[in-house]
Amino acid sequence: MKTQVLLCSTLIALSSMPTFAGETKLDVRFGHNTASDIRDSRVKFMHTFDTGFYFSAEAAQIHNDGYFAGNDSNDEDKNGLKAAAQEFEATYKFQINDQWYWAPGLVTVTAPNWTEYRPYLKLGTSFENGVSLTGRYRYNWSNDANGKDYLDGSGTTRGASNQFDIWLSKSFGDIGLMYNPRYRYQDGVDQGTGRDDYWEHTVMVNYKVSETWTPYMELVSVDETYVDSNGNRENDYAVRLGFVMNL
Repeated sequence: MKTQVLLCSTLIALSSMPTFAGETKLDVRFGHNTASDIRDSRVKFMHTFDTGFYFSAEAAQIHNDGYFAGNDSNDEDKNGLKAAAQEFEATYKFQINDQWYWAPGLVTVTAPNWTEYRPYLKLGTSFENGVSLTGRYRYNWSNDANGKDYLDGSGTTRGASNQFDIWLSKSFGDIGLMYNPRYRYQDGVDQGTGRDDYWEHTVMVNYKVSETWTPYMELVSVDETYVDSNGNRENDYAVRLGFVMNL
């Protein structure tokens, strides 16, 4: 936790210096998965430099009984809140022309027992009607050599999956809409779905209240990661509420 605070404080300090001029934002989000009854939250600092370089630092938490609960009702030794992962991202945006850009980047995710490195490449464009389209290929590589299960039951292996994202967005005045389908694949390795691939669909709507505040809501369809009491796999669904604040 001290590391998270230090990194976020450093980011804010750097963004306030003239040499590092740009735009700094804070993103706070709370989510609830309806089938698995999992509650989570995220705090994310982002800074985009005038040069085109972007950096972010994020802390994610899992909540047991409730977002502000004390000890877990089923296990008095469990706290209501526990850290899930820390995520850091860096990328640089290169303009191809007035409409197209490409951006290589790296996401690093750290958790108590593993670290994952996720290099990626984005390609994006915008159209005259205000629609923006971005595609991304990302390779997810974990340092945990035994973190994933082979589907044939032969043992475990490391996570080394290929992921594809598309973002389609448009603004209507102060209202913004975005759709993000996501696909992940690792040959013969369980992606948490009982298959070697995984789909996720996110629809987001936001409303720009002012130059400082933009609240938003996300509706998410998560592939068959939930297993009911009879052992049947089902889709999970998530509702997320949050806000972005310009600092």
